[in-house]
Amino acid sequence: MDTVASPVDVERLWRRIGRGAGYLGAICLAVATLLYLLDALDALGAGPTYQATSAGPLRDEARWWVAYFAHQHRILWDIIARDTLFPLAFVALIVLALAIRNVGRSARRPEAQLMVVFFVVGGVFSALSDLVYLGAAEYWRTTGWSAEPASKMVAVGRSSGALEALTRWPEAAGFVVLAAALVCLARLSGDRGELPSRLPLLTNIEALLLIGAALAEATHADTAYDVFSLLTGALVGPTVAAWAGWSLGRTAGAPASVSAPN
Repeated sequence: MDTVASPVDVERLWRRIGRGAGYLGAICLAVATLLYLLDALDALGAGPTYQATSAGPLRDEARWWVAYFAHQHRILWDIIARDTLFPLAFVALIVLALAIRNVGRSARRPEAQLMVVFFVVGGVFSALSDLVYLGAAEYWRTTGWSAEPASKMVAVGRSSGALEALTRWPEAAGFVVLAAALVCLARLSGDRGELPSRLPLLTNIEALLLIGAALAEATHADTAYDVFSLLTGALVGPTVAAWAGWSLGRTAGAPASVSAPN
């Protein structure tokens, strides 16, 4: 005979799921961000610089693409690792949002519903951005690229560059939508016992930092983007995810109180 889980058991299970998702999201986000910063700050080796020569712009560009592909091939492990961990982090954050929505008395509150929607949309946009960039690894995993014929190498290089360019606006849009999700999370955290009372401040700070990262991405402000990446992805963001997961999980083993829907 099938048994139907009681609301208490369901909530306890959601708390355990939320705890695991929060920890997983925090770890993946922090590690992936650090891997990105290793590349962005040239800690793994500087990328090539374009040099104009008497050979002409076409051949100069072809040589640059050959050097760029060789550089990307050398750090391919970093690219694959971080652009795998980032989507995993966003999926974990979506699961964490679902867990928060399904515990306590917030299931029918507009903030809870919107939080989940924004986490799903923002997480999908951001994950797709990383996966599209990862698609360019098909060019970089191959060695032996040649600058001759120059027109062919330039065409291949610009094709890979187009894939990289496609990631800019989806990532910026994803950051903005995730910031909206964090604002909803902050409103939920301010008046419920499942989450710490000090979490809203940190959550709102993370939302503002994500907006800053989106603006930096859209305006090609690379240095500012790296700073915002460090703050959002390696410091504040993982703290929010881990803290929220820990707060849900600390009562996972205790009897849960289920209130009637508002």
